[in-house]
Amino acid sequence: MTPLSLIITFYNETAFFDMAVQSVVTQAIDGLELIVVNDNPDQFDDSWFADRLPDGARLIHHDINRGLSAARNTGIDASTGKFIGFLDADDYFTSDGLAQQYALAQRSGADVTHAACFLSRPGSPDVDVLRRDALMFLEPRQGAGLENFEEAQFFTSSWASLYRRDFLDKFNLRFDVEQPKFEDRLFVLETVTAARLIATLGAPTRVWRRRAGSISVSPTNPDIHRLQVQLLEKCLGVIRKRVAAETLPARFEKRELFNTVGRLIWDMDLIDRLVENNDPDYTDFAQRIVSLLGVDSFGHPIFDDEVLAHITRVGMKTKRGFVSRTDFFELHRMLREGDFDSVGNRLAAIKPKHATRKAPAKPLRPKLILHLGMHKTGSTYLQHHLVHHRAALASKGILVPNTGIANIKHASVRQGGLPGHYGLIRALQKRDFGLWKSLRREIENSPAKTVILSCENMLFPLGETRDAQLRALFEQLDMFREIQCVAVVRRPDRYLEAFYKEQVSNGQRLGSRTIQEFMVDEAENLTNLEALLAPFEAYTGTPVRLMDFDEATEQSALWPDFCKMIGLSKRHPKALDDLPRYPSPDRQATEAARLLNSVGGEVTYRQDVLRDFFKVVPTDQDPEPLLSPSERQSLIALFQEQSAPFVAQRGYTPDYSKWHAELDQTDWAPLQWIGQPYLDALIGARLRNERPSTQRLSSKPAQAARSSDASLLTFRVRPRPWLMRIVNRFR
Repeated sequence: MTPLSLIITFYNETAFFDMAVQSVVTQAIDGLELIVVNDNPDQFDDSWFADRLPDGARLIHHDINRGLSAARNTGIDASTGKFIGFLDADDYFTSDGLAQQYALAQRSGADVTHAACFLSRPGSPDVDVLRRDALMFLEPRQGAGLENFEEAQFFTSSWASLYRRDFLDKFNLRFDVEQPKFEDRLFVLETVTAARLIATLGAPTRVWRRRAGSISVSPTNPDIHRLQVQLLEKCLGVIRKRVAAETLPARFEKRELFNTVGRLIWDMDLIDRLVENNDPDYTDFAQRIVSLLGVDSFGHPIFDDEVLAHITRVGMKTKRGFVSRTDFFELHRMLREGDFDSVGNRLAAIKPKHATRKAPAKPLRPKLILHLGMHKTGSTYLQHHLVHHRAALASKGILVPNTGIANIKHASVRQGGLPGHYGLIRALQKRDFGLWKSLRREIENSPAKTVILSCENMLFPLGETRDAQLRALFEQLDMFREIQCVAVVRRPDRYLEAFYKEQVSNGQRLGSRTIQEFMVDEAENLTNLEALLAPFEAYTGTPVRLMDFDEATEQSALWPDFCKMIGLSKRHPKALDDLPRYPSPDRQATEAARLLNSVGGEVTYRQDVLRDFFKVVPTDQDPEPLLSPSERQSLIALFQEQSAPFVAQRGYTPDYSKWHAELDQTDWAPLQWIGQPYLDALIGARLRNERPSTQRLSSKPAQAARSSDASLLTFRVRPRPWLMRIVNRFR
């Protein structure tokens, strides 16, 4: 019999699929059966998988898209292994991780053999142990059924475990096809409540990729909410059935109810929609929630439950704000009673507030021009001009503050980089507001009528904590009586590739992603200018002024057009050709830098190596883009869908059809290898930055070895005089 069948379900995870497959086939498991179920036959056929699967792998195509539950069931039914495991196509096993988990399954004979997992940081290969696993599942353990392994009720996902095939067949355990989404928790409960023996390895064996979240907020549709309500009903139903049959104690039902309320509060936007919507669907959902929760209530002893202590978010800082015990009890009561308006009001009261513009006590007289320096849109070129022409601009009543502006010789990895007033952003991130006070003093001491701040990364386009960072920024900008935001917009396919190259060339771990992985994580956010710019418009009460980067550069008018945008159209300081420019590296230099970023180590070391590398490597020898014409067309289409109406209202109206037609005629070949000159330059830069070990030799001679006989050891303790006085008093 085949020892282990590993099932990978595939929909469109093209950027991650190769890594997933490689992480399986490199495991030291003889006779492992790899099954790939393609649940997207309209887009992918045999030809796409041909060079991606090892010999012996089984590829099964669904005739139509049937959802993740059906795809996993297809894999189970086709499998021949004694044990069965699952892997999502965008995750991967650690080296030898699956083999260790399988070895435990063999030794223990458990029906369910669980292992913890790592959670990757968004956009980075850096990982941390999943919080729940770190708290509950980092010790090897076995238990005869759920009652003897109570934490197993909260195994994170179905893919975290290996299952005996005969166990699944005996109890007819399959994924619920009526749950094409949110299927995991139900399968976990059905398996752990039926299992005779449950085991956990006590170590992480796989990496769960954490994908970047969206900066835009779009409401969930009723179909999704229906699946969510249905899932809560089924999960609580599994536990209630076992408790009613007296095969589980009542505390398991209490825990599942607690988890259900928590999911309604933190994991779903259903409550918000119930408050806002009178649609018949939502009337039905409201009634079902009231019925689901029943009359059970909680008391403070629920927080003494040792299992729930590891999963609760009560009393923690969350996206909902700080939900106290009292808040939780009240929210639960309101949900039971169907008082969703009160639920909404309570949540609104504790939710972190969005920044609103406040009238400053002593407003600064000058108007602020805030240049939102989007990456790779000529910001460096413009900032060099602003710095160079500071005196000339001052004569026209315009102040370019010294405060917060980066030194031209700052730690830029590539030559010519200048992030403008980035020091102000760094001060915000460190919660150091002294620099902002210095900025105010500089402005107060200036006769200028206009102030220009120009800064890279002021949009915080990739930050998970974007809302909090914007709130902090706006609190400091409250000192100005009037603010006008301006931005330069670049053709989206070129913009995103240049942005990617910038990330890679800065030596950060974020720069170890392939460009395809970067696009999966970031393209939706970076092409949504409405979501990026709307907070600034809401704060200032004024539309952002936009300028066309591509049109300006084609006419060699980037600086003049910028001056026109900020209201300096007459007699502006002239553009200078000898100021530093900051072009993107070519694709081979980019891939060489990505190779270094993936190795790990200290970021300062990688930056030192890349600083040397970019000084000597030819960065313009391979002008081909990393993205294919079809990938670039997809980015343009995404930009059109998300941003075209918004930017058109602000004067940015490029010829999209011209871009598509140009790409239709573009010949392109993917990068096959990194050329020898690039590799030699990288190796040379690494060797030039090699440093001795940090281990130091002792300045004192080593002491003679002591006898291992403990009886020869003498310890002398000399108490302080005050302690001796106390001791003597009680002798």
